[in-house]
Amino acid sequence: MQSNEKVIVRQEGSSLFRGIRKGKLVLVLASVVVTGFLCVACQGKKAVQADDENVSFTLWHSYVGADQRAEFMTRRMEQFKAANPDITIEEQKIPRDQYQTRLKTQAAAGELPDAFIAWPNTPVREFAEAGLLADINGLLSRESAWKDSLLPIALNEFTVDGKTYSVGLGIAVTSVFFYNKALFEKYNIKVPQTYEELKTAIAVFKQNGIIPIALGNKAKWPAQSSLFSIIANRVTGSQWLTDALANKNGAKFTDKPFLDALGVMKELANLEAFNRDYNSVDDVQCRGYFYREEAAMMINGTWVLPDIVANAPDAVKANIEMTTFPVISGGKGEPETLSGVSSTGVVINAKASPAQRAAIEKLIMFLTVDEAQKMYMEYTIPVSSKTVEPDPGAVDSVYAKLVDLMKAHPAMVTVYDSALNSEQTEIINNGLQGIMLGMQTPEEIAKQLADTIR
Repeated sequence: MQSNEKVIVRQEGSSLFRGIRKGKLVLVLASVVVTGFLCVACQGKKAVQADDENVSFTLWHSYVGADQRAEFMTRRMEQFKAANPDITIEEQKIPRDQYQTRLKTQAAAGELPDAFIAWPNTPVREFAEAGLLADINGLLSRESAWKDSLLPIALNEFTVDGKTYSVGLGIAVTSVFFYNKALFEKYNIKVPQTYEELKTAIAVFKQNGIIPIALGNKAKWPAQSSLFSIIANRVTGSQWLTDALANKNGAKFTDKPFLDALGVMKELANLEAFNRDYNSVDDVQCRGYFYREEAAMMINGTWVLPDIVANAPDAVKANIEMTTFPVISGGKGEPETLSGVSSTGVVINAKASPAQRAAIEKLIMFLTVDEAQKMYMEYTIPVSSKTVEPDPGAVDSVYAKLVDLMKAHPAMVTVYDSALNSEQTEIINNGLQGIMLGMQTPEEIAKQLADTIR
């Protein structure tokens, strides 16, 4: 599930709806500026079958701008259209920050496009339980060799009650701990293996006029996706979140371990671990601090790799190393894990005609077969295939380091906005910003989250 364009991507990503209760959407659009978007509603579901031989459909996605998949998608779509002249696609490329709002508007109007990208886990569950999606179980049965070539995460995180709705276009690791080894060596700082060592590194870098950690939280999700998700798991462990969301085993968001995790975010802000403008610059802009060696660390997702390859000076890139977020003493989470999720995938509108469904299924497969997976690697996208391996001599050195990191730490823990529903995601995203600014307390945010569990 972001990514990256900022125009943003993540991937890993925010849900679209406030929640679903008994199959009905409960949409809260008070914060959405609808003006300018309503005209889109007439465009979402207009593509229809042209004649007996040709079919057309609308496709919305956010693979545009600095998104990690933008160039891949442009190239692969050109290949698909060339190979399928009988299929016409009305493609709309919408920047990540605008994409969610437009989908909300379309869903409210009952006019979603024929095909669109969706985020895995809870976001796709919300669409599915609202009856808005067509599953691809038939495709997976017919194309068993293709299905078997995919990593389980690429399918499981798009599966709801036994029905699979898409395949992830790669894997998104959200909490890669990037660091400049030259700066660590210059100031004789140990690469942190514990949270206490991280706090020591923050203090030394600050004393020497270096930003400890580059962060761009203007869109509010980066602090949650790249930092809090892994911090919370380090403290509470994975089972606690599962139990808290299901109201099982007495687990509640007001529990002390969760409050402690929120407290870590407050402490990092109080230690001035980030650039001063972290709440007014986005996830793309903040990378400049790291590239200019004004910041020593950057805890971010795999969606930043294309930007590093393209824009980091060679001398800086040579010093970029990767590791996992430090262990937090006394925490219940597995040490040295990464947070991650299947990437976004193309889903099919339940209102699509049989001919449109067949064409969209063809596209889903075209975007995820081994040939496409090999193209992922060209654009530094972690693959969702069990059968495709990168050639170390053919990929960028930064990508090769990422592959090594993922092999060394194959277990990935939950990204919060992949597990939470839309209402909860909005609470945590806004709440983290409020906590870091000293405007809200961990207790207040925890209670808001607890109140959503019924």
